[in-house]
Amino acid sequence: MKVLKWIFIVIIALFAILIVIGFAMPKETKMTTTEEINLPPAKVFHFVAGFVDRTAWDPWIKADTAVQCTFDIVPGYIGSKYNWDGPVVGKGSMLVDSVVFGSYILNQVSLMPGKSIPEEWMFTPSGNGTLVKWTITMTSGSPFGRLANKAFSGIIQKTMNGGREALKTYLEANGVQLSNLTEIGIEEYPAVEALTISAVVSQQEAAAWYGQSLGKLYPAIEAQNLQPQGAPFALYEGYDPATGKFTMTAGMPVSAGGRNAGEIRLMKYNSFLALKGLHNGPYDELSVSYGKLDNYARENGIELSGAVWEFYLTDPADATNPAQLLTQIAMQLKTK
Repeated sequence: MKVLKWIFIVIIALFAILIVIGFAMPKETKMTTTEEINLPPAKVFHFVAGFVDRTAWDPWIKADTAVQCTFDIVPGYIGSKYNWDGPVVGKGSMLVDSVVFGSYILNQVSLMPGKSIPEEWMFTPSGNGTLVKWTITMTSGSPFGRLANKAFSGIIQKTMNGGREALKTYLEANGVQLSNLTEIGIEEYPAVEALTISAVVSQQEAAAWYGQSLGKLYPAIEAQNLQPQGAPFALYEGYDPATGKFTMTAGMPVSAGGRNAGEIRLMKYNSFLALKGLHNGPYDELSVSYGKLDNYARENGIELSGAVWEFYLTDPADATNPAQLLTQIAMQLKTK
């Protein structure tokens, strides 16, 4: 009996020691890992927040070859959900709770009903790339929960480090595309009057020249008491492969009554048929959409004239997310 009594006393003492140690430990246990990725913050952010190819790098999912994953993606990221169920990783979900585009993501990870673990991502510009900081925070009010969190933190940290390396490797090998192309088809564009400015430019000069030209067109529209009648556009014609230059026209559809004024010309365009598509995303990925439209034309025997219009449906000043920019591309058909 004395032996049992002493065993009981030792167990109680150890139990008390664990409680004291547990209460002495912080409520929060944080695991953080950082990585430099050679892509801009907007693209790395979009990849992580949008659960793009998540299973290609997620360290827990890669550890379970039998896992089943589903994704419910919401425009604007917040509310998007990622679910998994596997014999090794078990069942759980991740919900995008809040974001600051290009710089911050807060996800809530749920491994059991009624309890979630915050997962945070921070994206900071670093040279030509991004410094990524990934943090998981486990919180417990009980001493044993704090001890358990501490015990598991080493394994979690090691797993996160592996995931961080896999994320970097995947992104730098595959890149990230923010844009997509929708609404492909043939459409007739109506005749239109527009105030315009034209010049022969190179691809490298085009964006800056277009911005300067719009800066001249808006005051001219106001000075002539005209009303805009549609989205601003760019028209590309006469590409010269020898010089890499083309004629570019910056234009704004206007109400009747416009006139020439210096370099500004009133143009009256006839209606035309075009192969069109809606480019959703940044301007620097327009070439991807052009490639898709070129392939569509080739596969469907559509003959193009070489003249291309871009109608800018979104004001860049109003778009905090470049993936929200809308540009309608119209590749003019050959007339018969």
